[in-house]
Amino acid sequence: MNIHKNIMNIFVLVGIGILALIIYKIGLDDIWHNISQISLLNFFILVGLRILYWLLRTICWKVILDVYEGKTSLLNLFKARMAGHSVSQLTPTAMIGSEATRIYMVNCSSKKVSLASVIVDKTIEFLVVVFFTILGVVMVLFRISLPVKLKTIFILGVLFAIFLVLFFVIKQNQGLFGWIINVLGKLRIKPKFIEKYKNKIIETDEHISGFYKTNKSAFFKSFLLYGLLIMLWATEIHLGLMYIGINNVEFIDSFLITVLGNLAFVFPFIPGSLGVYEATYIGLFAIFGMSAGAALTLVLIRRLIALLLAGFGLIGFVRTSTK
Repeated sequence: MNIHKNIMNIFVLVGIGILALIIYKIGLDDIWHNISQISLLNFFILVGLRILYWLLRTICWKVILDVYEGKTSLLNLFKARMAGHSVSQLTPTAMIGSEATRIYMVNCSSKKVSLASVIVDKTIEFLVVVFFTILGVVMVLFRISLPVKLKTIFILGVLFAIFLVLFFVIKQNQGLFGWIINVLGKLRIKPKFIEKYKNKIIETDEHISGFYKTNKSAFFKSFLLYGLLIMLWATEIHLGLMYIGINNVEFIDSFLITVLGNLAFVFPFIPGSLGVYEATYIGLFAIFGMSAGAALTLVLIRRLIALLLAGFGLIGFVRTSTK
């Protein structure tokens, strides 16, 4: 347990170190100049769009959970979503803690159903992200002249993501956890946790595979909603750029920055991809001919909004934990 905690602390320190180095290289004067361009009204517009983003993301999850539970409470799911966001932003558990929190907080007939809905929801979200990332990479390759090495990295990254997501979808359809247990058995690895809860794990597996086999309409509905979510996210980025004084940017560039910016989340153990997210955006801004200062300013504003909403989510988490 201590080893795990120490590793997570190292990830946090690495993220802080990267961010500190970026700020030092760019300079506080440049960052402050860009931040001062944003009016209070514009800031609250960005906050409103981010709330709408989380609401739409909750609806995507609701479409899946309704298959298992009938009509579920959007308010309850929204609270669980925001609590998960708080955990990912404020603790070293990052994405893992976020998903575990909403499994714990949502009102379901069983935690097996809650777990199954979160796994399916996350898988569909990844599918959409990969789809749009592929689209973004293709567009970048046609629009911008890039070094061969950078093109190769983009292409290999996309191919790996496609393989990974399709592999998990296929295995979920067949029974992902059952497959993992069989593989571990062949390797003569039998963790006590798996042996103790084997029946419950298999039952969760059946919930997941059952969704793919019998609820194709819900799958495609959630897929389309996540596609709409990406476009809303691109709108946020576009308005954010305009608000910090970059008025000559095209929406298509904002869209590409949004979908390619997901590359930052290949490090899920760093809370909020601290430092990595900033470095990714600086690289993307350079590709589109925009300054590193503008990239960092945009990310810092988005982080401020994320922390504000994390505070809101934390209230719901604390209230649920103390009941």
